[in-house]
Amino acid sequence: MELMVSNELTMSSREIADLVESRHDDVKRSIERLAMRKVIQLPPMADVKNHLGQSVKNFIFSGEKGKRDSIIVVAQLSPEFTARLVD
Repeated sequence: MELMVSNELTMSSREIADLVESRHDDVKRSIERLAMRKVIQLPPMADVKNHLGQSVKNFIFSGEKGKRDSIIVVAQLSPEFTARLVD
């Protein structure tokens, strides 16, 4: 039996919310809007415990496509980030 361990980097919608200092529900709505417009691919969701121990749905970006899509979401939510990226 072989144990598979993934070293794949991920970023959750909660981490994006913290990064851009935005509400998590606003970030999730932006992700859904971008996916509906086919700008990004809708990432899978996972239940994650918040600081109160409650289970909260988070989008989880992973892989190269997830990296691209998470950067697009951050750029959409943070003009300052976009400016630094362009510069």
